[in-house]
Formats: sequence, structure tokens, C-alpha cells
Amino acid sequence: MPNLHNSSVPRNRPKNPEPNHKPELDGIRGFALLAVMLSHGGPLILRGGLLSKLLVYAMIPGWAGVELFFVLSGFLIAGILLKSKSADNYFSSFYIRRCLRIFPIYYLVVTVGLIVSLYNPWWNSLLPSLVKTRVAYYFYLQNWPIFWGHGLFSNGVFGHFWSLAVEEQFYLVCPMVIWLLPENSILWLCTAGLVAALPFRFFIVQRYAEDFTAMALTSSRIDGLLIGVMLAIFLRRGQIPIRWVYLMLATGGAIVAYIAVFHHTELVATYFYMPTIGITAFSLLSGGLLALSQRQIGWLRYILTARWLRTTGKYSYGMYIYHVPVYAITDRSLTGHWGIPLPLPLHLALPYMCLLFAITFLVAKISYDYFESKILALKIHFRPRFSSASRVLENPVRAELP
Repeated sequence: MPNLHNSSVPRNRPKNPEPNHKPELDGIRGFALLAVMLSHGGPLILRGGLLSKLLVYAMIPGWAGVELFFVLSGFLIAGILLKSKSADNYFSSFYIRRCLRIFPIYYLVVTVGLIVSLYNPWWNSLLPSLVKTRVAYYFYLQNWPIFWGHGLFSNGVFGHFWSLAVEEQFYLVCPMVIWLLPENSILWLCTAGLVAALPFRFFIVQRYAEDFTAMALTSSRIDGLLIGVMLAIFLRRGQIPIRWVYLMLATGGAIVAYIAVFHHTELVATYFYMPTIGITAFSLLSGGLLALSQRQIGWLRYILTARWLRTTGKYSYGMYIYHVPVYAITDRSLTGHWGIPLPLPLHLALPYMCLLFAITFLVAKISYDYFESKILALKIHFRPRFSSASRVLENPVRAELP
């Protein structure tokens, strides 16, 4: 039996890890992805008994996995940019490598989806009705009000792409900020952003009451990205103080507990508390988990570097892209061809969700192995280049984005 308190690298560490690669971050990606998929699987369970109701209430808040993705993105992006700040090709290296990772399957799914909608009325009904909203997906602008139209843009097979728009908009701004400002100024800017984010969410939720789109604005979800940037800077300066980590976890946990006890319906529906202080709570919890993962805690490292979780993390981007279309097509087959109504009783819903996970994983793996990996191989030609006069900053955040 493994010693869970041993701070040494677990035995399931990859045999040939990539340079500067942190396997526990793959585990965090996998954890975040599974949380999101469970959240979208919650409505598949028929709330017929106490156990099924409890499971639904536990699963649907898994949308907070997106917040964990945001914190991780801010952490890794800032770390990579700070490390390559003196590179001769600082901007071109970053943007080309990001495009090679993000664009291929995103634009593939969007384009194929829109083409299919021209010939399939059912599929067309799952896409935004307004042309401007459909066009907005090509520019990562689908999360801004001018493109929403009527109804929730978040519904349908492209609805979850709002989070990709948030990240892409962050990618446009972050490199310039890090290039222009010293680290202390970046920390002050992030602090100001965090202070302003919550009151702005209160305003925007009042403006778009009971509408998930209030949670999809970039300004509404900036907390996690800013916390990630700050953690990257703190880690470059040494170990993140454990008292800060505990404070983040305790504060975030207390807020979630307050909502669960006094406003429990918001665990399965977003009205006021979840889109405001709930996002704050999940950002703090995500930041605390990420900070904790960077300390030599044997049991946590053992969990996060488990092979199955790291494998899920490896394919997490593809699984996130594909999982909603997979859910929709499989649900359609279940109800249309087999005549089985949804939601399902618990004893059927759980195996069905396992099937959805398996199909999504298979699709993402095929996509990665036979398509994405060929494009990702080009990233080696766009590594940061340093002239003899430049010097790489010491003690960088050693990690790679997926």
C-alpha cells in the first residue's frame, strides 16, 4: 500500500514526462472536466427519491469546474508569459502556439455544426436563431449582450463555448499587460480587478435577472483568471504561504455552505447568490486547490497524479468541446429511436452517464491522436527565442498548457 504521507513523487508518474511539465496540473484539468460533465448530466436524473435529489444537488454545482479551468489558465498563461518576457518573439510565439492548440477543433466543430444545421431541422433548433449570434462564435464574442438576441444563448450544442470566449479575450489582453508592467504593478491591477468584480456582478445580475448569461460575461468571470495570475507571480517568488491557502479555502467553503443552507435551491438554479458571491466562492476554492497542489502534500499529489485522472486531463479540451454535442445526439437517439423518456430513474441514469462519458472520451481521444496531435507538433517551431543579450527570468512556473 502506498504511503500517502510521503512527499516523494508517486510511482504513477509518467515515465518520460515533458520538460517543465507538472503532472498534478493534468489531474486538476481532469477533475475540472469531470465536474463540468457531471453538472450537465445532473438534469438526466429523475428526482424521484431522496438519494436522487441529493445527487442532483451535488452534481449541478459542478459547473464550478469552469472556474477551476479559469484559475488554471490564468496561472499557466501568466507563468509562461513571465518566463518568456525577454524573448525576441514574445508575442508571436505565444499567439501562434495558442492558436495551434485552440483553433483547430473549435472551428471544426462550429463550422461542421453550422453546415449540418442547414440540412437538419432538429440540429438547427439546437443552435442560436440569430445570424449575428452564429457569426459571433467565429470571433469568440458570443458571451457579450449585443450578440445574445432573445432567450438564453447558453442553450444548445454551442452554449458551453461561452467559457472559451472568456479565455480567448483574456489571451488577447494578458500578454500586453505582462509585457508592459512589472510584477508588483500586475499584482495591484489584479487586486483592483478582484475588488471591482463582485459589485459589478451584483449590478449585472440585477440587469439580467435570473439569466445565466449574466454569469457568462468576461467581466463576471474575471476572478478566477486574476487569482491564477497572482498565484503564478507569488509562486515565482517562493512557496505560496499556507495561511493564504487555508484562508482562500475557508472563505470559499463558508460562502458555499451559506448558500447550501439558506438558499439551497440555487444549487440547481442560478438566481442571485450563485451568480454573485457563488462565483467568488468557487474562484477562491479553485485558487486554494491549485495553490495546495504546488505544495509537497503526498496524499493530494497521489490523487492528482492518478493515471486515469491525468489521462482525462490530457484530453480535457477535446472532451469539453465535444461533450455537449455528444450528450445531445445520444439523448436524441435514446428518446427518438428507442422511445425512452428523459430524465431517467437513478439506477438507469448513472449507467447512462457513464456511457456518455465513455463516448465523449473516445471521440476526444480519436480527435487528439489523429488530428490535434499532428497540429500540436508544429508548436516546436514557435518556441520562445532569446538573444544573447536577453536573460530568462529565474524560478519560472514550470508548466505547459494542454
